[in-house]
Amino acid sequence: MKLSFVIVLLSCLQVTATGYSQRRVSLSVKDTEIKKVLDRISGQTDVRFLYSDRKVDLHRKVSLHADDEPLPALLDKLLAGSGFTYKELENKLVVIIPENSGWENIQVKGKVTGVDDGSPLPGVTVQVKGTAIGTVTDENGNFQLNAPAGGILLFRYVGYDQLELPVKGSMQVQLKKSSSALSEVVVVGYGTTQKKDLTGSVVSVTPKDFNKGIISNPVQVLQGKVAGLVISKPGGNPNGKISIRLRGASSLSASSQPLFVVDGIPGIDINVVPPDDIVSIDVLKDASAAAIYGSRGANGVIIVTTRRGKEGAPQVSYSGYVGFDQIANTYDVLNASQYRQYLKDNNIDPNGFDLGSSTNWQKAISRTGVSHNHNLSMGGGKDNTRYSASVNYLNNEGAIINSGLERIIGRITLDQGIFDNRLRIGLSMNYVGEKNRYQGLNPDDQGDNRLWEQSIAYNPTAPIYKPDGTYFEKLDINDNYNPVALANQIKHQRAFNKFIGSAKITYDITKNLTYDLLLGLERASADRGMYYSKKSPVIEGAGSNGTATRESKTWDNKTLETYFTYGKQWKQHNLKVTAGYSYQNFFSNSMNAGNTQFVSDIFGYNNLGAGQADLPTVGSGAGENALVSFIGRAFYSYHDKYLLTGTVRRDGSTRFGKDKKWGTFPSASFAWRMTQEPFLSGATWLEDLKLRVGYGVTGNQEIENYKSPLTYSPGGKVLDNGRWVTSYVIGQNENPNLRWESTAQFNAGIDFSIFKGRLTGTIEYYDKRTKDLLFNYNVPSPPYLFPTILANVGQISNKGVELSLSAGVVQRKDFSWGVSFNISRNYNEILSIANDQFKSDAIYAGTVGARGLTAVQIVKVVPGYSIGTFYIPQFNGVDANGNQQFKDLDGNGSFDFRSDSRVAGNGLPKYQAGLANTFRYKNFDLNFLLRSLFGYQIFNATELVLSDRFSRMPGRNIIAKYANSNIRGTYVSDRFIENGAFLRLDNFTLGYNIPAANSKWFANPRVYISGQNLFVLTAYSGLDPELPIDGLAPGIDNRNVYPKTRSLAVGFTVNFK
Repeated sequence: MKLSFVIVLLSCLQVTATGYSQRRVSLSVKDTEIKKVLDRISGQTDVRFLYSDRKVDLHRKVSLHADDEPLPALLDKLLAGSGFTYKELENKLVVIIPENSGWENIQVKGKVTGVDDGSPLPGVTVQVKGTAIGTVTDENGNFQLNAPAGGILLFRYVGYDQLELPVKGSMQVQLKKSSSALSEVVVVGYGTTQKKDLTGSVVSVTPKDFNKGIISNPVQVLQGKVAGLVISKPGGNPNGKISIRLRGASSLSASSQPLFVVDGIPGIDINVVPPDDIVSIDVLKDASAAAIYGSRGANGVIIVTTRRGKEGAPQVSYSGYVGFDQIANTYDVLNASQYRQYLKDNNIDPNGFDLGSSTNWQKAISRTGVSHNHNLSMGGGKDNTRYSASVNYLNNEGAIINSGLERIIGRITLDQGIFDNRLRIGLSMNYVGEKNRYQGLNPDDQGDNRLWEQSIAYNPTAPIYKPDGTYFEKLDINDNYNPVALANQIKHQRAFNKFIGSAKITYDITKNLTYDLLLGLERASADRGMYYSKKSPVIEGAGSNGTATRESKTWDNKTLETYFTYGKQWKQHNLKVTAGYSYQNFFSNSMNAGNTQFVSDIFGYNNLGAGQADLPTVGSGAGENALVSFIGRAFYSYHDKYLLTGTVRRDGSTRFGKDKKWGTFPSASFAWRMTQEPFLSGATWLEDLKLRVGYGVTGNQEIENYKSPLTYSPGGKVLDNGRWVTSYVIGQNENPNLRWESTAQFNAGIDFSIFKGRLTGTIEYYDKRTKDLLFNYNVPSPPYLFPTILANVGQISNKGVELSLSAGVVQRKDFSWGVSFNISRNYNEILSIANDQFKSDAIYAGTVGARGLTAVQIVKVVPGYSIGTFYIPQFNGVDANGNQQFKDLDGNGSFDFRSDSRVAGNGLPKYQAGLANTFRYKNFDLNFLLRSLFGYQIFNATELVLSDRFSRMPGRNIIAKYANSNIRGTYVSDRFIENGAFLRLDNFTLGYNIPAANSKWFANPRVYISGQNLFVLTAYSGLDPELPIDGLAPGIDNRNVYPKTRSLAVGFTVNFK
């Protein structure tokens, strides 16, 4: 084997020939170069030959024959008369050197600096290649060691390219920063660090890895990209909620969403930033990373860093797309012809049921939603002044009529350095204006006017309009309304405005000590209006003659964060300490009013006084909470090999009981970079290998305000001395012991990078245990005034493993192929839901109802099982009359829903996986993302409702496959449990960079086409297997959702000079 030339200390490394003499070689060569003979010898033995092409000429040809000859004797014959000899070393190495070259050592002195700025690099490993001889540079970058003349010195420093140089007496060495991911800067909260120095579990995602296409919420760019992070947008509603879970569900009633931090301000909605303005998103997954955010870090932390100006000439760029959305899947219900055939086959008089038309109601309320997004930005700077500005406009037309989202975002940043850049001031201002058009009465996917349910249930022979142009209604069937009339006669809109301003001051007090001050203000207002037309079928016959309501809300979020950072490097030591204080105040107030009996629809909800109701409704409220925190973090590394981080945060919250307002949240983590050890110095293919272990405690305070004290609320009007006055009554039970949920988490991980970063990966194991769960528990009344109280009871466990891989499979001049893959498995288990004070054997959730069925709860929360466990009867076929039968599980001879139920599945996904591929060929690029959730079940409540033809027909429609079913009744059972696993082509983008279009005016124009949700592979029979994962009852597919859409977008980007 050909390696670089190494000469080492003979006294340390030369060994006896005993081991080598035991190796025997057989070969026969003729007119063959010596180095090729050495290669053949190496192939038969485990000995490696070291030599330098510059000092050893082994091109001389030889002929020899050996039959089971000892290796030393063969080498003597091979090198005889060549002017070379050999020396046997440790580790099965043989060095080929010129005869009489000597083994003398020389003293080497030198200094190592960085190429970019010439600054000294402390802690650089300087090693004689192939040996354990070496040293490290001191705090000034200097080094000194004895090395053999003619040897090779290897210089290694994490975050810099490795360098090999011949031994010299005096050496000035410059290292270049590596393009490897190890040198990436990661935001960890109250500071940054390099990826190489991480001791906790942190994943950084940058724009090159973001998902493309029609994106209404910036968090969608992360979907499928981070192991353990499940992001679910179940429907296609542009205004719909997005469910986010990081490492499982950790609460029964408090929020399980991660904390978002935008440019250092905690609790900011990520919707204030367009995806094009995001520089990086850092996900803090374990407690050792998230504990710096204390009481709000239990569900993980997602830190968003936005774009700011850079020094240089002004740069202007534009990006935009036009997209098209369509409903991806519809229910297969009876069409008009099938409906008429059903009437005929079942001898039903069509009079009153066959209404003479043919209407596809799902199609009637759907459309091709046209969306467009435009982002214009500029930035530049000089002489320590940098600026940037951007404006983004999004119009996302929903695929259901009268739904959509329109948003405009403006951003300005200014950064100024003074006093030789020792004092740095950063200012930013954001404005968000948004208009929402909702398809129902409820802004979430679960529209309480059941618009989509009406579209699958309404008579397909009914027309949309009467001959006079008014909407057709068949009002003799309760709760069955013309879907188009519902969509057009109910107006529900919201206007939203938000301003965010921040100022950050950074001052370098000394070379090693820095002070930071961050001031932030978020001020927002929302005005929501709802009007049900006097012609609306929901209102007709109810006597209200038109109904209007209006709600207004404003809120402020004030932030003050101040902290000191001390950092020092000396010799092989690196220390960084942060200590600070944080204060946040949240205040909100709201007003609502409503009226009925409108003479005309002309005013809508804009003139509530036009209503004629005797008692119009009016209400208002306000709320405030504050969080005070003290923060500390210390990082220490030795020789870039042993790394230790410790954090502590002390939080005080106004949301909890008078004696429980303060909590302490510590963490510690340790990492060992094994590639810095001498025993791995020969593994040049191994760029980095790091073991991590950490433990920490975080909290969850995401509950409503004023849940601990005794509160009062209006109790209606009473007659007092001949006049009506408002009475006040106690509003809730007092709980002075209300406190945080507390999550303790252990994390262990392995990070590796091999083949010069061509393959990188992380393997992690975590164990999270959350105690003092917040939940409204049942209590006896009396002595309590009310039957429930918010209290801390119970424990939940989440354990899991995660694997992330990233590979540069092919890296050539004109073609490259990159792959990233992640998969995670989470084990969720309820450990307890009771204590000595509050007793509960089980908690039931997940209400399901249907015509002829009293609403029942199908999810049971009980120790030993996961959140989302379906607990329902077991279907046992039908009798001769089509009546459903169920197993008598308790053996008492009769059926009871609760006592004859069993565990039938779970709606919480256990596995999540994502596979992304990126191809580049010359000026073309192609990337796609496959995403999967599996290991869970779905209760198909839609089929429950639409499967019984006997209770629905002929007045309502049903799913076509049940038109001839003989099963009677709507009964909950495991008959409606299905496998929810799916594999989805989430995103597909094909782009082309237009090289010939560059000019003096613009550069780097690019066009692309992008598709989302192009196909899904699943055994599930419903519209889509991806359902909300919030709350205690995930995995229930209700019929009143906004269906998932399939989209296609065409986009263009360009930079202007």
